[in-house]
Amino acid sequence: MAVSVAVFTALVPGFMWLWVFTHGRSYRGAPLKMLLITFLLGMLSTIPVGIIYVVLDLDIEDLQTADFSTVATAMFFIVGPVEETSKFLAVRLGVFNTRHLREPLDGLIYGAAASLGFATAENIGYSLAFGPEVMIARGPISTVAHVVFGSIWALSLNPQAPAKRQNAIAVGALVAAALLHGTFNVFAFSGWGIFVSIALVAVGSVVVVRMFRRLKSESTYHLRRNVPWSVCPICATTLRQDDNFCTGCGTAIERLTLRTQRCANCRTDSVANGRFCPNCGDLFVYEL
Repeated sequence: MAVSVAVFTALVPGFMWLWVFTHGRSYRGAPLKMLLITFLLGMLSTIPVGIIYVVLDLDIEDLQTADFSTVATAMFFIVGPVEETSKFLAVRLGVFNTRHLREPLDGLIYGAAASLGFATAENIGYSLAFGPEVMIARGPISTVAHVVFGSIWALSLNPQAPAKRQNAIAVGALVAAALLHGTFNVFAFSGWGIFVSIALVAVGSVVVVRMFRRLKSESTYHLRRNVPWSVCPICATTLRQDDNFCTGCGTAIERLTLRTQRCANCRTDSVANGRFCPNCGDLFVYEL
């Protein structure tokens, strides 16, 4: 019973923030399956991190009593780079190679999912080790902190950027994320600096939320304007499916049996009356 309670309390913050950062992301249907897969990959990415810590004989708990220089060295050169790279690879080797990641907003969404998965796995470990009550302070702060760190490299996951620049941009973003992660941890591990860490997360959260809003407004899919086109089976006239009558023969649209439809965004043909374009994933709207 105690184990199940510990695991449950560790899962709640991760899934709560996942809903906050992904709910209503755009009018294109959010692929819940890919979000959950990325979340799971984020959780699994803690395994190689743990192995690296064992190989390097790094015990995070021992750093609680270490001197400042030891903590700073560990955080800036091991913990920050290793954890951010692991989270980054959960996205880069996963959803990045699929049609679900097509624009900067997608990178931010899946970066948040992987970061929250990683934080959730960490929370489970802490909750099992120190009890569910540790989530009172750790759950809200450290969980969203991982999203703040991950949002830096998540913005580099832009398939629209030139291929030759993607690797350089990703490396630079990872370095910046690792530095911010290390800074947060250094202050968090010093009693006098915990309020600085909280301030960093608070400011970072505001920035991330604004980035989500800005990228959503710039998204290719931010307007409900994808009314699919079809061909009238009677006179072969091209028509919009929100029309009431065919402009060629005057037949009421509701009386026509439309076999195919064309996406207004990418011009891909698909089966009539489908909800999403099979190529770009845009949501079809039949009534404005």
